[in-house]
Amino acid sequence: MDTDGMKDSMTGGERDVPSGIWRTPSFQRWYTAQRNAGNVLLGARPVWTSTINGESGAGFFWAVHVRMYVAAEDRTKDNEIVISRPDVSVVALYRPGPSLDETTVVLVREFRSPASTPDGYVHELPGGSSPAKAATPAEASPAEAASPAEPASPAEPASLTEPAGPAETGGVTLLAEVLAQAVDELVEETGLRVDAGRLRAHGSRQVAATVSAHHAHLFSAEITDDELAWLRTQRDRPHGVDGDSERTWVEIATFGEIRAARLVDWATLGMLIEVLTQPPSDRRPAERAS
Repeated sequence: MDTDGMKDSMTGGERDVPSGIWRTPSFQRWYTAQRNAGNVLLGARPVWTSTINGESGAGFFWAVHVRMYVAAEDRTKDNEIVISRPDVSVVALYRPGPSLDETTVVLVREFRSPASTPDGYVHELPGGSSPAKAATPAEASPAEAASPAEPASPAEPASLTEPAGPAETGGVTLLAEVLAQAVDELVEETGLRVDAGRLRAHGSRQVAATVSAHHAHLFSAEITDDELAWLRTQRDRPHGVDGDSERTWVEIATFGEIRAARLVDWATLGMLIEVLTQPPSDRRPAERAS
């Protein structure tokens, strides 16, 4: 498999991974986590890749059938496919009510082909990823890719480092980067611009761990009555990026309505619970979170 000169530094199953997948931040993140857990990639077979529109060289989704040695169990597992995409930044906007169920939440509605909902749409928190994040990163050797997360450099304040997040390409995931992405995605999908200093960071987790290796970086902000009123005026106006075939519609509902109508998937419901049940004393802006 072509690895653009990196083959000599690779071992075992690493040599089976195409360079277009190997160099993506999403693959390096997954592989770093596996290596740090002591697991070994014994073999790999690419299944498919999906590229960004107009950028045939930049992978977006990828799928690889892997043969893994599971160190903690001293066994080999070879019946699963690893799927991933760039990480997403997600924003929960809300207006507190007298109770949790009466708290108002801002969602977006978007037609997505995999949806198996009554209306064929997904109803979710505003968010997404930048096509630039899927672009091929600088070449990283297998040793560099598998190294543990490093501390923040002196040039980056420690407050901008997400300590609990897995490393990407052998380095740290900077909160500043995913925070900026969150602000941009919010504007694209709702039309509302919220200053980054108002957003609170809730860390990152896999969204569907048995299906995809990618993570969601969750942020939240309490909005004002005026902002909520303005967002209500946007409900009949499409947002999104036409060039990406993205069309989103603002939806506003209380948390109780969201639960009763089974409006969102389990992952989104979990993110809302994380945000809305956080004690006020822990609600610090992302830019000041330690």
